[in-house]
Amino acid sequence: SQMLSALRREMAACTLRVSAANNVVAKRGFPARGTKPLPRNLWDKRDIEAQTGGEYTHQPLQVKRLGGRDPETGRKVNQHIGGGVKFDFFMVDFHRRGPTEPGVTYDERILEVRRDANRTSHIALVAGEKGKRWILATEGMTAGHIIRTSGYLTENPLIGIEGNAYPLGSLAPGTLINCVERFPTMDSDVFVVKAGTAATIVRQQGDFVVIKLPHKHEFSLHRTCMATVGRLSHADIEGKIFGSAQMHRRWGYKMSSGLFHKKDGYFGRKVRALPPVRVLDTPVGPPPLKQKFTLTKAQLSGLPVGSQMTHNLIQAGYNHGVYPREVRGERKNASSD
Repeated sequence: SQMLSALRREMAACTLRVSAANNVVAKRGFPARGTKPLPRNLWDKRDIEAQTGGEYTHQPLQVKRLGGRDPETGRKVNQHIGGGVKFDFFMVDFHRRGPTEPGVTYDERILEVRRDANRTSHIALVAGEKGKRWILATEGMTAGHIIRTSGYLTENPLIGIEGNAYPLGSLAPGTLINCVERFPTMDSDVFVVKAGTAATIVRQQGDFVVIKLPHKHEFSLHRTCMATVGRLSHADIEGKIFGSAQMHRRWGYKMSSGLFHKKDGYFGRKVRALPPVRVLDTPVGPPPLKQKFTLTKAQLSGLPVGSQMTHNLIQAGYNHGVYPREVRGERKNASSD
């Protein structure tokens, strides 16, 4: 009976249970759906903000390499980051704004299209009335072309021109877009920044527009969110061969272990149904501030403070080989017998 109960407990520890919120929870020390990737910590973003003073500039900036260390504590966080050649950092403006009057656009001329060491897609230097800036280049962008930005919401959907930026509510379904704003603000994140990718406009629902991302997930965004028409450049990067793992040290990536790691069923691709359309209607607030605590050993133990700060098992004899008198007496009698 004891063996059966022990086997039952062991089997129960290897199974998965479904919580009240219908979330699968693993009980073997592994997460239910993959592992959270470690922070890369290639270079210090705060140093870039200190150089620019929080303002945008199109000039190349020198980065401060972190080598996989935490920028605050200096401890090694990612063991596979370190070394690499020096490179310049270019600030990319992901938010394009134009006049909201009909028939009026903000025009910019493309001066240069080049590759960037910080991202897979190529970047384009454009110049307009408000100055120069770097943007993500689409497939058809070349030096000398003029791109236009309009913030006017048209009554009837139109077929956008590649490289131009429009609100989502002005584009027809089926249009390929990139650099899609999540919220109609200048500080929001954007979708679709990887080389050779593009999102597709599916349909319009009132004040929201449903788009399908490259991984087939659908999001409902406000119709005033800006997006650039076209597919991002450098689509053939997936087919390029960069050589051995040693050559990736140029970008600051160190090799992982060459040992064989056996897979235990928590890895690999699983076919799951796509989630429903996610509506992004309210911008996400800033993350909570980090707090530091210093606790004593007594506080870490979780036991009540005072004369009762002893564990029940210590009184029962489980305190590193020290046993009560009764237990020692029983052992002596057993040994004499």
